[in-house]
Amino acid sequence: MEIILARHGPPQLQLAGWAPLSLAAWLELYYRSGIAAGAAPVACCIQAASAGLLVCSPLRRCVESAQRLAPGQAPLCDALFREAQFACPAWLRLPPWLWAALFRRGGHDALAARLRAHPATAQRATLATQRLVELARQHGSVLLVGHGLMIRLIATELLAHGWRGPRSPSGDYWQCTRYRAED
Repeated sequence: MEIILARHGPPQLQLAGWAPLSLAAWLELYYRSGIAAGAAPVACCIQAASAGLLVCSPLRRCVESAQRLAPGQAPLCDALFREAQFACPAWLRLPPWLWAALFRRGGHDALAARLRAHPATAQRATLATQRLVELARQHGSVLLVGHGLMIRLIATELLAHGWRGPRSPSGDYWQCTRYRAED
C-alpha cells in the first residue's frame, strides 16, 4: 500500500491594502484563494496522479491543484483534509503582504509551530490518517493533495503506525512525499 502526500500549487493571493489584519482575517483570504495562473505541477507530482485514488481538501487551491494534476479525474474531496487549525492572539495584526511572507514556502509550518494548536487539529489529523489508510487498503495507492501543516501531521501519524517514509515531508508547493506499508 502507498499513500502519497502532495502539497497544493502556489496560491494566487489578492494582497491589496496595507491595513493590518488578524490571523483569522488573513486565513480567510488565504483559504479562499485558488492557485496561481500558470502554476504547473512538477513531474514527480504528475506521475503520482496515476495513484489508485486522488483525494484532496475541499479548499479551492487543493481542488484546482488536483484538477491540474489529473485533468478530467474527479477527486474525492473530504473536509478531514482541510488545513490544520491553530489559535493566534487576536491582538496580533499584520499587513497582508507580511502574512503572505510568513506563509510562503513552509513559513506557514514555522508560524504554526510557534502558535498554540487548536484542540481539534490533532484529533482530525488522526481521523484523516485513518481515512487515508482505509482508502489505500481499498485502492492500493492514494494521492492526497493537501496543505503543508496537515500533511506534516498526517506523516507523523503514518510513521507512528509503522509506515515507511521520510520523517519530514516536503513543504514546497507541488512536492510529493511517499509512505509505504505492507498489506
